[in-house]
Amino acid sequence: MIDGHTTRTLEFRKIVSLIRGKCLTVYGGAEVDGIGPLDNKAEIEQSLAEISEMKDIVNFGTPFPLCRIENDGRDLLSKAQVEGNFLDPQEMLLILELVEISSGLNGYDEDGRDKYPLIDDYLCRLRAFPELAADIKRTVDEDGNVRDKASPALRKIRADLWEGRRKIVGRLEGILSARVKQTGWQDDVVTQRNDRYVIPIPSSRYRGDMGILHDRSQSGATLFIEPKETVELNNRINLLLQEEKAEVRHILLALTAEIARRSESLLENTRLIGTLDRLHAAALFSNQIKGNRPMIVAESSVDLVDARHPLLIVQLGSVSEVVPISIGLDQLRQVVLVTGPNTGGKTICLKTVGLSVLMALSGLHIAADEKSQVGLFRDVFADIGDEQSIELSLSTFSSHIRNIIRGLVKASARTLLLFDEIGAGTDPKEGSALAEAIIVHTIERKARLIATTHYSQLKTLAMEHTEVENASLEFDRETLGPTYRLRMGLPGSSYAVEIAGRLGMPDSICRKAAQLRGSDEKSLDNLVAAIESELARIKTDRKELSERLDRAREHEEEYRRLADRLKAEVDAEKQKALDETERFLAETRREVESLVAKIRKSQASQKAVRDFHKNLRKRQKGAVRRGEELRQQPPAGIAFQPGDSVRIISLNRDGEITELIGKERARVRVGNIVTTVELRNLAPAEGAHPPEALRRAAGYSIEETVRPEIHLRGMTGDEAIEQLDRYLDRVVMAGLHQVYVIHGKGTGTLQRLLTNYLKGHPEVASLRMGDWNEGGAGVTIVKLKE
Repeated sequence: MIDGHTTRTLEFRKIVSLIRGKCLTVYGGAEVDGIGPLDNKAEIEQSLAEISEMKDIVNFGTPFPLCRIENDGRDLLSKAQVEGNFLDPQEMLLILELVEISSGLNGYDEDGRDKYPLIDDYLCRLRAFPELAADIKRTVDEDGNVRDKASPALRKIRADLWEGRRKIVGRLEGILSARVKQTGWQDDVVTQRNDRYVIPIPSSRYRGDMGILHDRSQSGATLFIEPKETVELNNRINLLLQEEKAEVRHILLALTAEIARRSESLLENTRLIGTLDRLHAAALFSNQIKGNRPMIVAESSVDLVDARHPLLIVQLGSVSEVVPISIGLDQLRQVVLVTGPNTGGKTICLKTVGLSVLMALSGLHIAADEKSQVGLFRDVFADIGDEQSIELSLSTFSSHIRNIIRGLVKASARTLLLFDEIGAGTDPKEGSALAEAIIVHTIERKARLIATTHYSQLKTLAMEHTEVENASLEFDRETLGPTYRLRMGLPGSSYAVEIAGRLGMPDSICRKAAQLRGSDEKSLDNLVAAIESELARIKTDRKELSERLDRAREHEEEYRRLADRLKAEVDAEKQKALDETERFLAETRREVESLVAKIRKSQASQKAVRDFHKNLRKRQKGAVRRGEELRQQPPAGIAFQPGDSVRIISLNRDGEITELIGKERARVRVGNIVTTVELRNLAPAEGAHPPEALRRAAGYSIEETVRPEIHLRGMTGDEAIEQLDRYLDRVVMAGLHQVYVIHGKGTGTLQRLLTNYLKGHPEVASLRMGDWNEGGAGVTIVKLKE
């Protein structure tokens, strides 16, 4: 799907190599080597989801029980399957290593891992063989020796060997101690030659009848002989050694057969361990680059939000050191032309897009915001950098054109093209014309293209083709340095003269160059400069307006809470009055019923009784209606008018009536807030003044209630804690008992800061991380005190 030239140009294999370096097992390394772009949406999303779950485990779960395995056990398992073969003790220990890591993974966090269903599936499929591990440990010790207790026969053979060696060493030491010592002789020790116990004697004292000669020293001064008295004992030891060897072989054959019987399951375990190790390494790499899971869409499009080049992050060691870019391509925006100064970041922009697409299609997290989207591209072609070749007789222009042709031939609606300095390396007029023709051809083929250029002619294509959009890398005209920020919709200048002056070019030459520059070019540069100045002013104004809007929203939330509280109190008073009225009428009815019973007992006519009941029901309805009218009326003797100063009883706030709404309600201004209040909840003001916060607040209608969740994703720690503190105050006043704090997953730093803050909050009873169906590690659920 993706040719080798593109993957080399975009340095995709460096990403794979970095992930491989984080693997702990040979099985994981082999899995990582197979990472590459996929064209199946379900497979890509599966891989992305698995890495996300593993990342949550790494950041928030108990330590994952992977350990380093440097030896590949698959060859040993294949060897064990061949009849007659047996594994030696050292090889048994390698199999034990595989069995133990399989068992550890299979039993990992059985109570809590249901939050990670995809990883849980792999862990459940791993087979644990505790009986095989016990057999190997009983047979082989940590140094790779077969234990005495491996079988009763081996234990007896080794006991006999120990006794035989004790006897022969004792006999030989007796012979040495009995002979006359030669002056200066110091070698009276029992040793072995040819697996038989011998003693040393000076060569000058050797006689043929002393025993069997086995060896002599390098100097020839010492001979090693086996005395006749110990020949039988040595023979017995050799016989026992043969028996020991045969028994050990028998034990290893039996144990190898047990391994072979489980070899298919163990081979499957190696595959599963490799997959888990690959996911673990990818999760660690995602943490390193502060990566996120992109959304995968079916159409061929790209929408990267705050994307960074992952290799730059690794090189600089910090995400904050790399300036993010936001860029997109879709059916309506097929081509983006990036302009700007040299060393301004145009090539890095191309590589960031290309590498992010390849990583996303390979099921890897990308160094971009989680709102980023990547579509299913069948082909990606990149022509970036100078590939001049003396051996192939290719100039810079020729090498570029050959790469571009390869992309254009296969261009379709599912193709992404990345061309650096399109049309460069030849006559500017011809190169510009050729570049324009390539762009038009790309539009006709429905392909997606991002190209960098210095040609001014291409900057006007956006006015002729709606599918083309300009973009530029920002340049600070005051410092004469690039900011590396990408601006969509604006063409940029190359600033060649300005940069040359900053680098030391004489002023006279720079002035001459500015004069020689064409008037059209000057006009475009001046227009770009004016747009940049206006854009900077707009950014400043937008920041100030955003701050004001945030303050207004805070006041709005406060008064929504007060209005809700007022409504709840009014409703409660209404219900209380109705309940009292109904209770009074019910008691009255019971008394009347008692009276009716007495009337019937006294032989009153049925018609008189029916009339009495009818009149009673009419009076009951009238009493209820009158009670409601009384509750809706203002206090006796008070007739409110617009302009009156009043106190809202339930809020204990003073205000001014701006409008009467019928006979029951009025609009009251409290500070700059206008709210609707029932007249029965008003009383004449007593000279109290509203607090300063009310006088400063912006006017908004108050309708919504406090929501049971707060979104803090994307905020700094201080911003998030400040917002959360205010939110908890409103929640406590609203009477909520449980809220959801949505902070996202990210690196876990924001989650830890918020957790520490919540643990010390006086109104918090408890908190926990959300379950998988509640948002997982991206949500903290907070229970408030009753």
